[in-house]
Amino acid sequence: MESWRRNVFVLWAAVFIASACWTMVMPFMPVFLGDDLGVTVGVTVWAGVLGAVNSGFSALSAPLWGALGDRWGRKAMMVRAGIFLGASYVLMSLVRTPVELLGVRIMIGALTGFIPTATALVATTTPERHLGRALSLVQTGNQAGSILGPMLGGVLADLVGIRTTMMLSGVFVFAATLLVLVSVREQFERQPQQAGNLVGDMRHVLQGGALLLVLLVSTLMQSSQSAMEPILVPYIKELLGPGQPNWLAGVIYSLPGLAFIVAAPRWAALGERWGYTVTVSVGLLGAALLTIPQALVSSGLGMGVFRLTAGLALAAVSPGIAALITELVPREQRGKAFGLNQSAFNLGAMLGPLLGGVLGDRAGVRWVFPLTAVLLLFAAGWCWMVVRARVQQQTGTRQSA
Repeated sequence: MESWRRNVFVLWAAVFIASACWTMVMPFMPVFLGDDLGVTVGVTVWAGVLGAVNSGFSALSAPLWGALGDRWGRKAMMVRAGIFLGASYVLMSLVRTPVELLGVRIMIGALTGFIPTATALVATTTPERHLGRALSLVQTGNQAGSILGPMLGGVLADLVGIRTTMMLSGVFVFAATLLVLVSVREQFERQPQQAGNLVGDMRHVLQGGALLLVLLVSTLMQSSQSAMEPILVPYIKELLGPGQPNWLAGVIYSLPGLAFIVAAPRWAALGERWGYTVTVSVGLLGAALLTIPQALVSSGLGMGVFRLTAGLALAAVSPGIAALITELVPREQRGKAFGLNQSAFNLGAMLGPLLGGVLGDRAGVRWVFPLTAVLLLFAAGWCWMVVRARVQQQTGTRQSA
């Protein structure tokens, strides 16, 4: 098997494990805060703050890790991220106060970045003609993990408790990191000119302006999805009624991931034909229209239907953005570009939980869904009216040159 194909399959497995571990734990943070750490007031606000600091520190550190990946190799950065992520889960299982949990979430944000580094590694080791499909495939690993994670996390939380689930997540991430260390091949030679100024390097990557506009789409999309995080599992459990197991809430939570696996390859093929700005815009619009009814449902079944269909639309977005970045940025600068994209993503993941947590606490959890829809609509309009024209202009200029 060609080395790039082996890399894609190994990285799919590693991303799958990391995503499953993340979603085994993080959706149940409000439950952990209330049941284990004794938080009785403002649980959704606390959950929002935890998500925000995690993402805020990740947004600050991602460009640095991306630039170091360009200088020292993406595989080395992925192994580094996996070691810190596994250690963070172990530490999380030991915390006794919300403040200690806050410290661990800061550590995760500042020192990890396992999945974004995998994306950059695929983008720099895969032949151009196979790149769109390879990126989409690795994204399906992320989403497949997000399907299994909440269900498995709910079962384990019921059987052995959330703390043991956290410890197991750490063990699994260490195993995924070892898999990458042993199996991934990266032919990397450090170039002397790469030892330049970090800020100057970032300015060079952003030259032309199209990438910066794409990054705003990342921020808006992730803000919309992260706004639901502090309230989603408690809301689903409320719809299901008393006495229902955690794993059932996990199933409904994970349905967008299942939809992603089904729809992402089809969206990738359409993106190659129509252009990725078109498919990203359509996906964002569809997700917005399918999010609003989630505020109006009265049963877990209704919530599951709209979660699933919204996921079919959202499957166009993340792979489409990754493909746009590869169109706009030369191969040797993609580590920095994906680092910037991760910062944009995490800026949204910082703002979203704060907005959703406070709005859910003050106005009621159902108001979070219209907020999500508005952010998605704005992102769709921005991508269609602004990003599409600039991408066409910049890629056309580069091809002419």
